[in-house]
Amino acid sequence: MTYETPQPPPLPAEPAPSPTRTVPLWRRLAVGAVQVGVGVFALFHVYALALKVVPAPGTLLMIQRSGEGQHVQQDWVSLDRISPHLVLAVISAEDAKFCEHDGIDWDAIEKAREFNRKHEGKKRRGGSTISQQTAKNVFFWNGGGMARKAGEAWMTYVIEAVWGKRRIMEVYLNVAEWGDGLFGAEAAAQARFGKSAADLTPLEAARLAAVLPSPNKWSADKPGPYVRKRTGSIQSRMRIVANEGFAACVLGDDFRSNLPKPEPGETPRPPPVLEDLPDAPETGEEALIAPADATAPDENANDALNEILNSADETFNTEPAADPAEAAPETTPESLPEPESAPSDPQPDPSPPTDEGGPTILTPPE
Repeated sequence: MTYETPQPPPLPAEPAPSPTRTVPLWRRLAVGAVQVGVGVFALFHVYALALKVVPAPGTLLMIQRSGEGQHVQQDWVSLDRISPHLVLAVISAEDAKFCEHDGIDWDAIEKAREFNRKHEGKKRRGGSTISQQTAKNVFFWNGGGMARKAGEAWMTYVIEAVWGKRRIMEVYLNVAEWGDGLFGAEAAAQARFGKSAADLTPLEAARLAAVLPSPNKWSADKPGPYVRKRTGSIQSRMRIVANEGFAACVLGDDFRSNLPKPEPGETPRPPPVLEDLPDAPETGEEALIAPADATAPDENANDALNEILNSADETFNTEPAADPAEAAPETTPESLPEPESAPSDPQPDPSPPTDEGGPTILTPPE
């Protein structure tokens, strides 16, 4: 009997290969750009979350200064080791509504835009808040550009939501530039006054705040006439900031306003008036104005947003300029022999300052 060996079933026929579809180069580049953008966007937010609890390792401006040959020095300290006078001073000088706004002070920006329109070709004013300056310092770089400005605005809202006011102030005071490669309050206090940031007096704090708009041009320990005048104005504002509770979101209940509230039917007391910060001179060593032959850049199609963000990006004070004859404070401490001299800070010599600079809060309100 013969047996046939079973044959394996035939293999199925391989399907015909599908035609290869070529993806255009522009589409691959576009997809890659979107992926990179999403990755950078996510990285910024992860970094922001980390900085809520860890010190900022450095900024692009620090890298830039180091590349310019400066010896960069930064000594990170907690806010508890920084004098509350410096908190009052920077709020008084840079952002009196720091505890009220949600990151961007649109009223201040509108005032700055209106001033700049009326004084075209002259020194620009701006409405940059402490939150915006912190976002720019930590995540971005100096200079213009729509991408940087739009990113700064977005990250301002991010850190307001994630960090809160106290952490924003702590980071700001640790990354702010104070000239000569000095970054942060501790390095500035040690170099300028030979003491810790925790031991700064009201006058020393006001001087450090006075030079923030131009720390590489103005000097806190050897102030010129304008810096002394600006210091006096800041000290006058510090009293109001402390008494009105404008710094309570940072300094706590000890600096919360305890002024009596009007009874029902009583006329509310008028809001406090902060003394205008004087304009920098247009000539001389302390002048900030650009050369007369400098030409303004051409405007682009994003004029409206660009103008808004440019106004917010300026680092000078946001209030309308006072008349030069009225720029100096009208009152001078009775202990000073010459009331008509530079207010609140009359010492012309470069010796370490004393606390005879003018009216300011020395202790929390009772």
